[in-house]
Amino acid sequence: MPETAPPGFVARNNEVIGSILSILALLVAVGLGAGLMFGTGTRGVSAILTVLTVAGGTFTLLLLGLGAMLRSATPEEQWEREETRWRAERGLDPLTAAEHAAAAKGRRRAALLAVLALLVGLALSVLPDIL
Repeated sequence: MPETAPPGFVARNNEVIGSILSILALLVAVGLGAGLMFGTGTRGVSAILTVLTVAGGTFTLLLLGLGAMLRSATPEEQWEREETRWRAERGLDPLTAAEHAAAAKGRRRAALLAVLALLVGLALSVLPDIL
């Protein structure tokens, strides 16, 4: 029995794997936000904003990490071939170099905003206790 998935398994099943892992990431993110809220005794509007910002930031970072993990587990040429086939099945044109660059810039921006959301959530729950 092989110790790793057969070649191409991740590329062929990345939608299913990503869906399952994103549900788990959502549960973890909400759990972290709620745990922070209950752990610091935050109440009212601050509690709601704490859960939303921490869960949103965590979920975004987890999804970006899952995407990077799935992409790194698949050879680049196979990933491109599978992505092109996936886009063709949905009637979409293949990505251009400019669209690849825009997607990378978008991922960096999303990661930056997710970290900012985490910091805002932490500030909402911790700063009132300090002040």
